[in-house]
Amino acid sequence: MTWLLRLYPAPWRRRYGDEVAAIIGDRGFSFGMAVDLVAGAIDVWLHPSITLAAASAAAPHTEEKNMLTRLARFGCAGSLGPDVTRADQAKAAIVALGGTIVLTLGWMAVRVRTGESAYLDALSALAFLAPTVVSMRYTSLKRRPGTVQAIFIGGLLLLVTAILLAAALIADRL
Repeated sequence: MTWLLRLYPAPWRRRYGDEVAAIIGDRGFSFGMAVDLVAGAIDVWLHPSITLAAASAAAPHTEEKNMLTRLARFGCAGSLGPDVTRADQAKAAIVALGGTIVLTLGWMAVRVRTGESAYLDALSALAFLAPTVVSMRYTSLKRRPGTVQAIFIGGLLLLVTAILLAAALIADRL
């Protein structure tokens, strides 16, 4: 998991890298922690002056306390955490299930009209993956700013789409 710390800017890694590596080094891989680390890296890159200036301006004991408070949420990585309400869970479920149904029906309609296509078949996985990733804004990414959520969700969807299309290209050439 510590390799994800390379996503953070060098000044942040110099100040917090060893602390975070020590905290996450003893734990096994978890999806929740990976999401938190990647979203945190996006946040630090988008708001470096806020993150690093706040650390510089804080008194040493306050700075340490703030950082440890931030890292404490790694303790429950993989769980929804106390700030995810039942309403948030319901929204996430509606987005995930409703989106999957709508996208699956749309994919099926396009498939019936166009016929067999390796590319279209590869993209069928997005009918489930896209709504599931989008639903993370109500759970795993809830504490993050909207710009971080948009970059994380959009970037992940672009990456997954590229992988699926690359797989289709390979399958089409075989």
